[in-house]
Amino acid sequence: MRLFCIAGATLLFSGIFIACKNADYQTSPNGLKYVIFDAGAKDSTEEGHTLKMNMTARLMGSKDTLLADTYGKMPFFAAIQSPPGGQPLYDPSELFKQLRKGDSMVAIIYIDSAIQKGLVPADRLPAFMKKGDKIVYTYKVLEVFKVDSLARADYELEVAKDEPRREQEQKEMAEKARKEQEIARKEEIKALEKSGEKAKQIEEIESFLAGKKVEAKQTPEGTFVKVDERGSGPTAADGKYVTVKYTGKKVNTDSTFESSQFTVKLGEQSLIPGFEDGVKQFNQGGKGTIYIPGYLAYGKQGNDRFKPYEPLYFEVEILGVSDTDPDLAQQPDPSPQGAK
Repeated sequence: MRLFCIAGATLLFSGIFIACKNADYQTSPNGLKYVIFDAGAKDSTEEGHTLKMNMTARLMGSKDTLLADTYGKMPFFAAIQSPPGGQPLYDPSELFKQLRKGDSMVAIIYIDSAIQKGLVPADRLPAFMKKGDKIVYTYKVLEVFKVDSLARADYELEVAKDEPRREQEQKEMAEKARKEQEIARKEEIKALEKSGEKAKQIEEIESFLAGKKVEAKQTPEGTFVKVDERGSGPTAADGKYVTVKYTGKKVNTDSTFESSQFTVKLGEQSLIPGFEDGVKQFNQGGKGTIYIPGYLAYGKQGNDRFKPYEPLYFEVEILGVSDTDPDLAQQPDPSPQGAK
């Protein structure tokens, strides 16, 4: 059944409920609650057609969280097709065949129903989702493509159109993540200072250097650096692309765990803090060794290769420093585990 309801041409999530708050929701064969706002288009849709739509998905209940929103972004493309095995799905896609150009739809998935139908285990719900919640989807059909090649061509145009926005969004997300990471790191170091653990980790490096009779200078960040050759080229600094050849070793066993080289842009916190801090003490052509206390290596988390707060050291050679990316594809190992 299709329900006719007059709504604005720009139909947003809240606008649907304001314009049609008294509309009766229908129930799909598989129990999905929905309502369709008919724009009056005469051309029907069928299996094999592709819908180009704007959509939103919002979690409502214990929290109100916007999960997805394509308005002002890349539209959502969906092919109309029969569900696997011919059985109806507890998913808005089972209703797409009822939509025509200009139509809008609201569909509701109840988390309890999804659990009962075996679509998601009750003990594996995402942390932000609880029993009793619901996900409310809205759709606005922008176009219906009857030929797949036309849908694909339009999809590619939309991808190209949306690329600048995606790149900007990725930069903003990366910057936000870097700031959060830096705040967490500072808080961790503050706690280590208070407990005296930071001093112990520094003493661990100092004892190792004394045993090896190595003279290394400590940076303000806490990294120890032995400079064999400073280098005469450009300085390795934030914003520069730096190509580093290195051999990584564990202080506790004095054993090599990795030797390689990579290129990275400094200042984006993509390296462990002590390694990046040490690299900045050199110019292009420089050689030396970077000794890193555990709190400036992989910290309290460690990973599958390194224990929490495990101290490391790296013998390094700065092969290149430039303002532009020197084509990472030509580098032997663009993402070494030992330094990142």
